[in-house]
Amino acid sequence: MNAISHLVLTNGALEAELMPHRGARLCRLSAKRPHADDVDLVVPLRDWDAPEHGWPKAGAYPLIPYSNRIADARLAFDGAIHTLEPHPLDWPNTLHGHAQRRAWDVHAHDSQRAELVFDETASAHWPWPFEARIVFALRDQALDMSFALRNTGSMPMPAGLGWHPFFATDCDTTIRFDAPRRWELDDRFLPTGHSTVAPHATTLTRDDWRDGDCALYASEWNGAANAGVCIERRAGTLRLSANPALTHLVIYAPRGGALCCVEPVSHLANGFNLAARGVAGTGMRTLAPGESWHARVTLVWEPKP
Repeated sequence: MNAISHLVLTNGALEAELMPHRGARLCRLSAKRPHADDVDLVVPLRDWDAPEHGWPKAGAYPLIPYSNRIADARLAFDGAIHTLEPHPLDWPNTLHGHAQRRAWDVHAHDSQRAELVFDETASAHWPWPFEARIVFALRDQALDMSFALRNTGSMPMPAGLGWHPFFATDCDTTIRFDAPRRWELDDRFLPTGHSTVAPHATTLTRDDWRDGDCALYASEWNGAANAGVCIERRAGTLRLSANPALTHLVIYAPRGGALCCVEPVSHLANGFNLAARGVAGTGMRTLAPGESWHARVTLVWEPKP
């Protein structure tokens, strides 16, 4: 394995750029078009223009070993309270795991496939050691991403997996998905533990974040290829699917922005603490020593003729 800062995967239909040293980020994914400009499927990350401790609102990054926030950086697990390192930009909470702020090693790569590895010891960010792997692979008009998380310690470990893309949108973009359980949020974007069931599938357009931020936490999502998430744009349709490890969705779009984050994740934000309080359906999962857990996300681009 070695430290490589930049990789390009291409198959003639799609081109992906990776930044292993920037938290295994996908910094560009574009669809090729004959006699026309490429179509950016995620907001391209061209420059690392971000505040200290932050990151650009572009590209896509893994959510490992958990997704979203842990309230007050205090994690209830296995009868104990574990104090974590708060995130400086979301004090006093943690935010998005720390794997996306670390350099990953390149285990193997060729022109259409790359395998990245992150081997972490116990730390103030996560008091359990673990190994994470991501495989990016192009095929036809699709990008497949396989995620693996293994508990390398001697004690049980709470675990979460997910992916945080910043999808590019245009004025005509429509986003459709069916994840019927909707979680109530407080003013810190933390679930209260209360949820309702939506009777119909959800449809979003840029009007939904024209005058204010759009933030939805949904679960009971069926990420199968014939369901998943459909993002319709002028140039074509992007379909996001996932295996049954990822049954929650986080939707976030900043007010007036030309992007929308549609994040397939394994658990609810602050889900470990909510589960400890007896809230059902949070996606809480425990890995035994040596146990591995796998998730898969696929993006398929369907260009318009």
